[in-house]
Amino acid sequence: MLLIVALVIAFVQGSIPFSYLFGKKLQGIDLREHGSGNLGATNVFRTLGKGWGILCLLLDMGKGAAA
Repeated sequence: MLLIVALVIAFVQGSIPFSYLFGKKLQGIDLREHGSGNLGATNVFRTLGKGWGILCLLLDMGKGAAA
C-alpha cells in the first residue's frame, strides 16, 4: 500500500509543468506556441529569460530527484 501511495505522489509531482506555469503567470503566454514549442527549461530560457530558465531547470531537476 505504501508503494502505491509513493508512486501516485511521484506521478502527480512529476506532472507539474513548471515551464507552462511560468509562461502563463509571467507573460500570459502559452510556451507551446512560442520559441521551439517545447515545454522545457530551454524554451523558458529562450522565451522568458536566463533567470526563469535556470529556475525552471532547477525545479524540474528537484521534482525528478524527489521522486
